[in-house]
Amino acid sequence: MTKHNNAADRPQAGNGKRLRATSSPSQANDQLTKKQRKPSRTGVDTRSKLLDAAELMFANQGYDGTSLRDIANGARLHLALSSYHFGTKERLFEEVIRRRALEMEEKRLSGLFKIQVDSQSATETVRALIEAYVSPMIQARYGHSRQWQAHVRLMASLVNIKRWTPLIRKHYDRCAHMFIERWQEVLPGVDKNALFNAFSFMVVTMLYVCSYTDRFEKWKKRSPSHKKELAEVTEDLVRFVHAGFMSLVQSKTRG
Repeated sequence: MTKHNNAADRPQAGNGKRLRATSSPSQANDQLTKKQRKPSRTGVDTRSKLLDAAELMFANQGYDGTSLRDIANGARLHLALSSYHFGTKERLFEEVIRRRALEMEEKRLSGLFKIQVDSQSATETVRALIEAYVSPMIQARYGHSRQWQAHVRLMASLVNIKRWTPLIRKHYDRCAHMFIERWQEVLPGVDKNALFNAFSFMVVTMLYVCSYTDRFEKWKKRSPSHKKELAEVTEDLVRFVHAGFMSLVQSKTRG
C-alpha cells in the first residue's frame, strides 16, 4: 500500500481548509443533538398558554396594569415558567404582538397577491387594495376567536401611544410598505405624502371600527345575522375609505 510522505500527497478535506478536531466522539454527538433538538410539545403548549393569557390581559387591563404573575395565574401555570420562556414582561408583550402580526401579514398578502392589476381600472385596484388590507382585521375583530378579538382591541389601544410606535413599526411596517408600493405602481405620479396620509387615515378608521364601543348601537337597525352585519360593516368601511382615498390622492397626483 502506498504511503503519503508529504502534505501534497495527503487527501484534503473539503476545499483544503483544515477541519477542527473535536476532543471526543461523545462531545460531537452532544453538539449535534443540541442543534437538532426541537422544543418539546410541553414547552410549546406552555408558551401558547402564556401568550393566550397575556393577550387577553393586555387587551383588558393594558400593559402597565398587567403583571407576569397575573399572566401566569391566568394561564394556570407557575410564575417561574413565564420568566423561563420569555424573560421579561416586555419581551412577552412583543411576542404577543409578533405572532399575530405574522398571521395578519399572511392574510393580507394573500389578498394582495390575488389582485389582478391588468384586468381592472386603477380606481378598482385601489379599492381592492383597501379591502385586502382592512378586511382581515375586521373579520378578526368580529369573528368567533376570543384571542383574535383581544389582539385587535389591543392594537386599537396601542396606535395612539407613542411608546409602542417602534414595536408596531417593527412588526407591521413590512406589510404596509408592500401595499404602499403597489399603490404607487397603480397611481404613477402620486404625491407620496398624500399617499401616506391616505394610508394613515385608512388605518385609523379601520382601528376605530375594530374598537367600536357600541355607542350608537341603540340608534341602529339590527342586522338579521352576524354574518350579514359583518359584511355590511366591511362594505361600508371600504366604500368610505375608498372615496376619501381617491379624493386625496387624485388632488395631488401629477398628471
